[in-house]
Amino acid sequence: MRKTKKHTVYSIDEKNKIIKQYLDGEIGYLDCLRKYDLGGRSVLAKWKKQYLAYGTVVDRRGRSNPGGKRKGRPKKVDLNSLSKEELISIIEVYDDIKKVMAYLRQPKRSITSSLS
Repeated sequence: MRKTKKHTVYSIDEKNKIIKQYLDGEIGYLDCLRKYDLGGRSVLAKWKKQYLAYGTVVDRRGRSNPGGKRKGRPKKVDLNSLSKEELISIIEVYDDIKKVMAYLRQPKRSITSSLS
């Protein structure tokens, strides 16, 4: 059995409805937090900021900044669909990685043994 209580997950439409109620003055800030069991003050503030900026609440879970690199494991690449130049660049990257790994595996020389 869970010891902690999990917060409700809301869809984009539900978030928009909640934030509209808050902005229209139908419900107060703390009442909104209590009624909809939001995680904290920052949740409602974030939704409000997104709603005012974009006209809707944005679901950005698992995404980095727009146009930025995505987090997580890279997608698998179908090598058959790549051009010859792209394949060569991938092979060069693998070769560079192999060289670095070979260097790191070499035993370290101590400074004192080389001085005597």
